[in-house]
Amino acid sequence: MLELSVNSKSPAAIAAALKKIHEMAMTGAIEKKTPIHITLEAGLYRESIRYNLSNPLVIEGSARAKASDCVIQADNCEAFRKGVSNRAVFAIGSNVTSITVRNLSIINMHNKSVMEGNTLFDSAEALAWDNTSGMLKVEGVRIEGRQNTLFVKGYSMFRNCYITGDIDFIYGEPTSAYFENCTVHVREDNRGDFNGYAVMCRSAAETKGFIFSDCTFTADKRKKASLYVYRTAGKGSSTTKKDWDNVAFINCTMSELFSQELVWDDDMNLVVYPRGNAASGIREYNTRVVKANGTDEPADTELRNVKTYSLTDDDYFNGYSSRYLILKNTPFEEAL
Repeated sequence: MLELSVNSKSPAAIAAALKKIHEMAMTGAIEKKTPIHITLEAGLYRESIRYNLSNPLVIEGSARAKASDCVIQADNCEAFRKGVSNRAVFAIGSNVTSITVRNLSIINMHNKSVMEGNTLFDSAEALAWDNTSGMLKVEGVRIEGRQNTLFVKGYSMFRNCYITGDIDFIYGEPTSAYFENCTVHVREDNRGDFNGYAVMCRSAAETKGFIFSDCTFTADKRKKASLYVYRTAGKGSSTTKKDWDNVAFINCTMSELFSQELVWDDDMNLVVYPRGNAASGIREYNTRVVKANGTDEPADTELRNVKTYSLTDDDYFNGYSSRYLILKNTPFEEAL
């Protein structure tokens, strides 16, 4: 294993360390399967970084520091650099086999400037997992942005993380993106009183998509605008094997500030596909709503979007009652 320790005293310190690793791999100084371990000392790292080597990588904040003490931060967006892998603060490419990110913060400081809607111009990922074959593990990490904060493809696992944004800030084309004991917070919109949306999924057919287990969904109150846990892109259909609305909320708690419809579909002017069922579509089980006084109660699922599905006890115990069942038949299964 190659061990590196990085501190924030030098400009672009993380990028320099990753460049060094790339040069070592290209010249044969290390094998392409040699594991890499990078420890970041507490500090503010003002840089955007990219990793795209096959060497398994662990990058983490120092064990002596909190996640909030070790911050990777930049102001980046589509208007500055085109493409998800260029505009993200931390971009992970298609050659990566395994990467673990722990105990640090990744923040995209970009504030939206377009005053209407969700535009490509203001897309500004903090973390982008642009990979369909490798494994991403994220533990104890704060991921912060506004629009499109976290983008994922393929296989990923997030545990004990805090993820915040205001529009479609957890999104992508996941085969299996598992979130456990995470807080998902819809923050205020820097432009004013606009609707807020947490999750958008455009997965391939017959995949697990996004799965949130024992997660908490919170929000900053709007004046008149609405808040939704999920919104559809409205592009899925029976004639295509992509852009499906595959997402499951298992034993989650949600603030009463969120619409009881759960899903925004432009007043049923957009397609929500497929209709929720035990294996795909928009599913939930044992959702609880947290009131302003801190008490909670079972969600009133009678008011949900008609395309959603409430899992039965049999559905839950057959496929969702443990991490193993949820991640079965994914690359993570062997590590459980």
